[in-house]
Amino acid sequence: MDRRSEITEHVSNARAEVEAEEAAKAANIRSQSKRSAADLPSLRQQIGAKFSLPEILIDRLSGSTAEEITADAQKVAEHFRPGLRTKPMALVKGAGAAEHDPGTDIDPVRLAAAILKRRTMR
Repeated sequence: MDRRSEITEHVSNARAEVEAEEAAKAANIRSQSKRSAADLPSLRQQIGAKFSLPEILIDRLSGSTAEEITADAQKVAEHFRPGLRTKPMALVKGAGAAEHDPGTDIDPVRLAAAILKRRTMR
């Protein structure tokens, strides 16, 4: 074999390998898209639950990948709940059971007087 035919053979083998890899990648992408199409409703449910969206809004999330669905769910959650906090803020110090200081005594007479005062102000 001369050098030219040897190079031509190597080039054609390399082309065949590249084409085979591209065909395998395309087949893999097609199979993943078929699997992901079947998993899309469950993926929407998981992402919607993560953002605490109602069931009717979860079904309306758009996107074909997890990233697209997450972005859509985030937009919807921000639109419907712009000021949502996970922990309510106490307006009065000691108003919540978690903030009660066991070292302080509560005077029931003063508490009743404060409640009556607030009721008569309305």
